[in-house]
Amino acid sequence: MGSYTELYLDNYPVLSSKSYVIPEAMTIFRETDKRVYKRNSSKRNPLIWGDIDDNGEAETTYEYSTTVSKVIDRLEIMGFTLSKVEQEFKDKLEEIIDEMENDNSEFMEEIYKEHIETLKKVNVQSFISGFSEIKAKKLMQYNFEAEKHKGLSPIVSYMLSSDNELFLGFPCNNLRSFLRVFLESCPNDSLVIQDITEVVNAGYYNPEDAVCELEINSLIEDFDVNSKIIVLTEGSSDKDILERSLKLLYPHLHGYYSFMDFGISNASGGASALVTQIKSFVGVGIANRVIAIFDNDTTAYSAVRGLSKTTLRRNIIVSHYPKIEIAKNYPTQGPSGIVNLDVNGLACSIEMYLGRDVLIDGDVFVPVQWKGYDSSQNKYQGELINKAAIQKRFFTKLSECEKSSKRIEDYDWSGIRSILDVLFSAFHGQSRTKQSS
Repeated sequence: MGSYTELYLDNYPVLSSKSYVIPEAMTIFRETDKRVYKRNSSKRNPLIWGDIDDNGEAETTYEYSTTVSKVIDRLEIMGFTLSKVEQEFKDKLEEIIDEMENDNSEFMEEIYKEHIETLKKVNVQSFISGFSEIKAKKLMQYNFEAEKHKGLSPIVSYMLSSDNELFLGFPCNNLRSFLRVFLESCPNDSLVIQDITEVVNAGYYNPEDAVCELEINSLIEDFDVNSKIIVLTEGSSDKDILERSLKLLYPHLHGYYSFMDFGISNASGGASALVTQIKSFVGVGIANRVIAIFDNDTTAYSAVRGLSKTTLRRNIIVSHYPKIEIAKNYPTQGPSGIVNLDVNGLACSIEMYLGRDVLIDGDVFVPVQWKGYDSSQNKYQGELINKAAIQKRFFTKLSECEKSSKRIEDYDWSGIRSILDVLFSAFHGQSRTKQSS
């Protein structure tokens, strides 16, 4: 008979696999999601196991568990956005209909006739509604009998009778595309669970095995979407700030990124050095997805112009820190004294994003001081005065919140979150270079 794993979305079993988990399914988890606990076997999902009489005996359960909202976040940064899935859906739907219409078998023509009529009227939202109906009525493909389920919507009848058992008839090429759409039918706080209890008990995995890491590593050689996204910054301070902030504010996404460590690599910082690093990555043909993120200032924009003759592969995104509200009317110090100006694109290094609570010294904002003039852009380069003191105040609040996450709401993280949003959405579009204008 064999031993099976089960993947549940909001208590509905969407994927079974014999002996071992499907590696692609494990990319939505991290090793920190692993749970080992005791439960009665009667608590197993009845859609798969029916009613079990366990005589009150408990079993050790092995599973990976997280919430729907976290899995959606993870799929989004892997590139499985609804917009991309919708395009994949349209292409695959046309292919399926074309295959059905060109099947000359008389028997198959009769079977496909109703399916074709249904598929020509559907869209992604139709399947989301279908998933909701299937979950609510606890319907399963393997025990579906049409005469027992009269009154179902046409899309549900198609999904339950589809030959494509893996995706419940949803037209797509990738398991994660299916999961991304199915999750739209689930409450954000409901659970996504990969239950590996049976295969651990059968000896396919050891109880202490890091199953998530093992299976993801098996994919990396062939599929760069499964490997960590490399983040390149202008310097080690940017790297430390963003890496620790990501772990604090979005711990469920931290494991999907790898920040280049300037200390270990002996790489020099600065915008020009980052441009050189990008060119070297292009030259060696690195397969990982890479985000090179520059400051939002004159020097950075000038440096990025050095990439104008470099052809970037689709896996390398060049971006800048985004425009930020606080910088639209910020005090600057020059020959005419203190003047408030919009310093977006002129003087926004990482320090400008560290929060109002650290930018204020006493009762005033630390001003920007104008430095050199870039004749190629007809712009001045600005820099916050005493950046070291600003960073020190930031690392103090960061440490406090790392000790107690309840303190996060006491501080301003809007600037840091805006940068992290750039990282999260970097691969959502088709453009290789995303710049704040």
